[in-house]
Amino acid sequence: MQLVLNLTFTPAPFIKRAIRNNTWQDAGWACACLGFTQKVEISRSLCDALDHGDQDQQLYDVLWLTHHHLALLQRTSFSFTFDRGDGSLRLHVEDRGQVVLLGLIQDF
Repeated sequence: MQLVLNLTFTPAPFIKRAIRNNTWQDAGWACACLGFTQKVEISRSLCDALDHGDQDQQLYDVLWLTHHHLALLQRTSFSFTFDRGDGSLRLHVEDRGQVVLLGLIQDF
């Protein structure tokens, strides 16, 4: 009896990486005050896009809107627009269980 080897190769399926090559940083202590029960991380590009003069207030507003949408929509990912005086930012949120990622839509 002779064994025949089947050497048919198939490409591996594409697996979406959990986090792309982007710098994420902790959103800070305000998350617990707003009602988040898991860690929240914001992208570096979102942090850079916020106005430096009023960055803390804008970050608080973005986090509040994120928590508000998460509570109302109860979805694991969604996008929304953050309007500010000099324009608007299109933001995306992904709830990955132990961490909530918040960033500009091109970060995902």
